[in-house]
Amino acid sequence: MPTMVTTFAVPSLVGEPLEEELAASINYLASHQLQEQVMMEIAMRYHAPSNCASLKVPVVNSSIWSYIGGSIKTHEVMLQRILNLLASGLTAFGRNFKLAGIRVDSQVGGRLHII
Repeated sequence: MPTMVTTFAVPSLVGEPLEEELAASINYLASHQLQEQVMMEIAMRYHAPSNCASLKVPVVNSSIWSYIGGSIKTHEVMLQRILNLLASGLTAFGRNFKLAGIRVDSQVGGRLHII
């Protein structure tokens, strides 16, 4: 590779590879839209735990909602849907820690210490 190219190349920030089947699933999910019914079933299966207040998706106050324009409402509903799916995914991820026997000991310097 020419020296000039390497000088201006941006380093790729990637981690260690995942198991091939898991990586293929993630790549598929990231590039294809899931069916609405499937997304709703997943979201209903994994409710945010009662002790994880940050995973509860806020809704717009009903008295304010009536004053918001249609396009803003559309965006707000879309964002709430995305946040609900994200919260469900994080909840499923957290529950899998327990199923896999992985224990989080503490949070050290802003990072989880996994045992």
